[in-house]
Amino acid sequence: MKLFAFVKRKEGMTREEFLDHWHHRHGPLIRDTPGLGDRTIRYEQHPARKDDTSGWDGVAVQEFASWNDFVAMLSGEAGAAMRADEANFLDPSSIKVVFTEGTVVVIGDEVEGESR
Repeated sequence: MKLFAFVKRKEGMTREEFLDHWHHRHGPLIRDTPGLGDRTIRYEQHPARKDDTSGWDGVAVQEFASWNDFVAMLSGEAGAAMRADEANFLDPSSIKVVFTEGTVVVIGDEVEGESR
């Protein structure tokens, strides 16, 4: 299961401040905190281009083995620490999330176990 989160920086924060926090604080927090990183198969940060006009500052992609792993990640002190850090650099009211399952490859390399 994958989670795609479209994110915006909090008001008053520059793009550079946002990216610095996202890359050097939030990412390592998820990676290094028991209950977060060990429940996450993959975590990617995709900053929006400087000339992007969508209104989004980036997209985070997280992959989990199951919905239960995602729910467990949000639970307890580790999930609370993650949400507390998000308040330092994100506009929480603007986050849009899409959950997906499976991979459909239209162009590109085949995904193991799936065909085009």
